[in-house]
Amino acid sequence: MQYKRNEYFRYTFGEPCEATFRLIKDTGGDRPTEFSNKGKCQIIDISPNGLRIITELSIVIELLKVIEVNFIIDETPLSMIGELVWSKKNVNGFEYGVRLSEDQNNEQKIVNDLKVRSRKEMELKTKNVSRFDKK
Repeated sequence: MQYKRNEYFRYTFGEPCEATFRLIKDTGGDRPTEFSNKGKCQIIDISPNGLRIITELSIVIELLKVIEVNFIIDETPLSMIGELVWSKKNVNGFEYGVRLSEDQNNEQKIVNDLKVRSRKEMELKTKNVSRFDKK
């Protein structure tokens, strides 16, 4: 499956969205899936099918590809499972591209929460602009 970084809809947060993540190791067979401890990250941008995160932690994505990311876009806590598809070191830590598992319900939750968040941000900007216009 090809990674679609330039897909049609991607929302970039003005202020990165706080999140946590856990790496998932599928041990296969009769043993249950193992999870790492939670780590902190920030979501830089998001789409219904993926997100870009940044964290201080270095992850060897060739060995651990499956990740669970927990975050809140508006008010509803979301927990998504995805696959780490690329990594890049930068001055603030490490950036990772996450392809989210295909799930119509989760895709719709992301779109709906982004619409509400965007509406709230626009209302706040409008209030701030009109407040300055009155002075």
